[in-house]
Amino acid sequence: MNMRNKFARKPALQSDRLTALYATATLFWAVRNRRERILIVVAGAVVVFGLLYLLLIDPPLQGRARLHKNLPVLRQQAAQLQMLAKQAAALPQAAAAPDAAAVSEERIEALLQKNGLQAQSVAWSNGFARLQFAQVRFSALLDALQTLQQATRLTVIEASVTATLDASIVNASLTLRAQKAD
Repeated sequence: MNMRNKFARKPALQSDRLTALYATATLFWAVRNRRERILIVVAGAVVVFGLLYLLLIDPPLQGRARLHKNLPVLRQQAAQLQMLAKQAAALPQAAAAPDAAAVSEERIEALLQKNGLQAQSVAWSNGFARLQFAQVRFSALLDALQTLQQATRLTVIEASVTATLDASIVNASLTLRAQKAD
Protein backbone atom coordinates (compact mmCIF):
# COMPACT_ATOMS: atom_id res chain seq x y z
CA MET A 1 0.00 0.00 0.00
CA ASN A 2 2.89 2.27 0.71
CA MET A 3 4.14 1.68 -2.87
CA ARG A 4 0.72 2.53 -4.28
CA ASN A 5 0.77 5.88 -2.52
CA LYS A 6 4.29 6.52 -3.70
CA PHE A 7 3.26 6.04 -7.35
CA ALA A 8 0.09 8.02 -6.89
CA ARG A 9 2.09 11.02 -5.65
CA LYS A 10 4.36 11.21 -8.70
CA PRO A 11 1.80 12.75 -11.09
CA ALA A 12 0.82 15.20 -8.40
CA LEU A 13 4.48 16.16 -7.87
CA GLN A 14 5.02 16.60 -11.59
CA SER A 15 1.90 18.71 -11.84
CA ASP A 16 3.10 20.83 -8.92
CA ARG A 17 6.50 21.29 -10.54
CA LEU A 18 4.94 22.39 -13.82
CA THR A 19 2.69 24.83 -11.98
CA ALA A 20 5.68 26.26 -10.10
CA LEU A 21 7.70 26.57 -13.31
CA TYR A 22 4.82 28.30 -15.06
CA ALA A 23 4.41 30.70 -12.16
CA THR A 24 8.14 31.52 -12.19
CA ALA A 25 8.08 32.16 -15.96
CA THR A 26 4.96 34.34 -15.64
CA LEU A 27 6.56 36.38 -12.86
CA PHE A 28 9.78 36.76 -14.89
CA TRP A 29 7.79 37.98 -17.91
CA ALA A 30 5.62 40.33 -15.83
CA VAL A 31 8.57 42.21 -14.30
CA ARG A 32 10.08 42.95 -17.75
CA ASN A 33 9.23 46.17 -19.53
CA ARG A 34 8.03 46.25 -23.14
CA ARG A 35 11.49 46.81 -24.65
CA GLU A 36 13.04 43.84 -22.76
CA ARG A 37 10.15 41.60 -23.84
CA ILE A 38 10.74 42.51 -27.51
CA LEU A 39 14.50 41.81 -27.16
CA ILE A 40 13.83 38.43 -25.52
CA VAL A 41 11.35 37.45 -28.29
CA VAL A 42 13.78 38.56 -31.01
CA ALA A 43 16.70 36.70 -29.36
CA GLY A 44 14.56 33.56 -29.02
CA ALA A 45 13.52 33.81 -32.68
CA VAL A 46 17.18 34.17 -33.75
CA VAL A 47 18.14 31.10 -31.70
CA VAL A 48 15.22 29.06 -33.15
CA PHE A 49 16.01 30.10 -36.73
CA GLY A 50 19.71 29.38 -36.16
CA LEU A 51 18.93 25.88 -34.90
CA LEU A 52 16.53 25.26 -37.80
CA TYR A 53 19.21 26.35 -40.26
CA LEU A 54 21.92 24.21 -38.66
CA LEU A 55 19.73 21.12 -38.36
CA LEU A 56 17.44 21.27 -41.41
CA ILE A 57 18.88 23.53 -44.10
CA ASP A 58 22.69 23.42 -43.93
CA PRO A 59 23.20 19.60 -44.18
CA PRO A 60 21.28 19.26 -47.47
CA LEU A 61 23.09 22.28 -48.92
CA GLN A 62 26.49 20.78 -48.05
CA GLY A 63 25.45 17.40 -49.46
CA ARG A 64 24.28 19.02 -52.67
CA ALA A 65 27.59 20.88 -53.04
CA ARG A 66 29.55 17.65 -52.40
CA LEU A 67 27.49 15.76 -54.99
CA HIS A 68 27.89 18.60 -57.48
CA LYS A 69 31.66 18.40 -56.98
CA ASN A 70 31.74 14.58 -57.39
CA LEU A 71 29.34 14.42 -60.34
CA PRO A 72 31.97 14.69 -63.15
CA VAL A 73 33.99 11.84 -61.63
CA LEU A 74 30.88 9.69 -61.25
CA ARG A 75 29.86 10.36 -64.86
CA GLN A 76 33.33 9.37 -66.07
CA GLN A 77 33.19 6.15 -64.05
CA ALA A 78 29.73 5.37 -65.45
CA ALA A 79 31.01 5.90 -69.01
CA GLN A 80 33.99 3.60 -68.36
CA LEU A 81 31.68 0.96 -66.90
CA GLN A 82 29.41 1.11 -69.95
CA MET A 83 32.41 0.85 -72.26
CA LEU A 84 33.71 -2.20 -70.38
CA ALA A 85 30.25 -3.79 -70.47
CA LYS A 86 30.12 -3.32 -74.25
CA GLN A 87 33.59 -4.84 -74.62
CA ALA A 88 32.61 -7.81 -72.48
CA ALA A 89 29.45 -8.36 -74.52
CA ALA A 90 31.48 -8.21 -77.74
CA LEU A 91 33.87 -10.98 -76.65
CA PRO A 92 33.27 -14.24 -78.49
CA GLN A 93 31.35 -16.68 -76.35
CA ALA A 94 33.10 -19.76 -77.80
CA ALA A 95 36.53 -18.63 -76.61
CA ALA A 96 35.32 -18.09 -73.08
CA ALA A 97 34.82 -21.76 -72.25
CA PRO A 98 36.60 -24.49 -74.17
CA ASP A 99 34.57 -27.62 -74.74
CA ALA A 100 35.59 -30.81 -72.99
CA ALA A 101 35.50 -32.60 -76.36
CA ALA A 102 38.36 -30.36 -77.58
CA VAL A 103 40.66 -31.83 -74.93
CA SER A 104 42.81 -34.72 -76.10
CA GLU A 105 46.04 -36.46 -75.16
CA GLU A 106 47.88 -34.45 -77.82
CA ARG A 107 46.55 -31.13 -76.52
CA ILE A 108 47.51 -32.03 -72.94
CA GLU A 109 51.01 -33.09 -74.02
CA ALA A 110 51.42 -29.90 -76.08
CA LEU A 111 50.46 -27.73 -73.09
CA LEU A 112 52.85 -29.66 -70.84
CA GLN A 113 55.71 -29.25 -73.33
CA LYS A 114 54.91 -25.54 -73.54
CA ASN A 115 55.69 -25.41 -69.79
CA GLY A 116 58.83 -27.52 -70.22
CA LEU A 117 57.42 -30.78 -68.81
CA GLN A 118 57.32 -34.26 -70.29
CA ALA A 119 54.85 -36.70 -68.75
CA GLN A 120 55.85 -40.35 -68.45
CA SER A 121 52.33 -41.27 -69.49
CA VAL A 122 49.15 -39.46 -70.49
CA ALA A 123 45.87 -41.35 -70.67
CA TRP A 124 42.59 -39.67 -71.72
CA SER A 125 39.19 -41.34 -71.61
CA ASN A 126 35.59 -40.33 -70.83
CA GLY A 127 36.51 -36.83 -69.67
CA PHE A 128 39.29 -38.01 -67.34
CA ALA A 129 43.03 -37.60 -67.83
CA ARG A 130 45.64 -39.60 -65.94
CA LEU A 131 49.13 -38.05 -65.90
CA GLN A 132 52.32 -39.48 -64.42
CA PHE A 133 55.52 -37.52 -63.92
CA ALA A 134 58.97 -38.61 -62.74
CA GLN A 135 61.70 -36.30 -61.47
CA VAL A 136 60.02 -32.93 -62.23
CA ARG A 137 60.37 -29.61 -60.46
CA PHE A 138 57.41 -28.99 -58.17
CA SER A 139 57.08 -25.34 -59.23
CA ALA A 140 57.02 -26.35 -62.92
CA LEU A 141 54.34 -28.94 -62.15
CA LEU A 142 52.17 -26.29 -60.46
CA ASP A 143 52.64 -23.91 -63.40
CA ALA A 144 51.68 -26.66 -65.84
CA LEU A 145 48.57 -27.50 -63.82
CA GLN A 146 47.52 -23.86 -63.81
CA THR A 147 47.99 -23.69 -67.58
CA LEU A 148 45.97 -26.88 -68.05
CA GLN A 149 43.17 -25.56 -65.87
CA GLN A 150 42.99 -22.27 -67.74
CA ALA A 151 43.33 -23.66 -71.26
CA THR A 152 41.25 -26.83 -71.03
CA ARG A 153 39.12 -26.39 -67.89
CA LEU A 154 40.57 -29.55 -66.38
CA THR A 155 40.45 -29.79 -62.59
CA VAL A 156 42.53 -31.97 -60.33
CA ILE A 157 40.42 -34.59 -58.57
CA GLU A 158 43.25 -36.78 -57.29
CA ALA A 159 46.94 -36.05 -56.80
CA SER A 160 49.77 -38.12 -55.42
CA VAL A 161 53.03 -36.21 -55.05
CA THR A 162 56.16 -37.77 -53.59
CA ALA A 163 59.28 -35.77 -52.76
CA THR A 164 62.70 -37.05 -53.78
CA LEU A 165 66.03 -36.39 -52.07
CA ASP A 166 66.08 -32.92 -53.63
CA ALA A 167 63.14 -31.10 -52.03
CA SER A 168 62.22 -29.22 -55.21
CA ILE A 169 62.06 -32.41 -57.35
CA VAL A 170 58.98 -34.66 -57.11
CA ASN A 171 57.34 -37.70 -58.61
CA ALA A 172 53.62 -37.13 -59.26
CA SER A 173 50.54 -38.98 -60.40
CA LEU A 174 47.49 -36.83 -61.22
CA THR A 175 43.92 -37.50 -62.22
CA LEU A 176 42.15 -34.61 -63.94
CA ARG A 177 38.50 -34.24 -64.87
CA ALA A 178 37.04 -32.06 -67.62
CA GLN A 179 34.44 -29.57 -66.40
CA LYS A 180 31.17 -29.48 -68.22
CA ALA A 181 30.38 -26.29 -70.13
CA ASP A 182 27.92 -24.02 -68.32
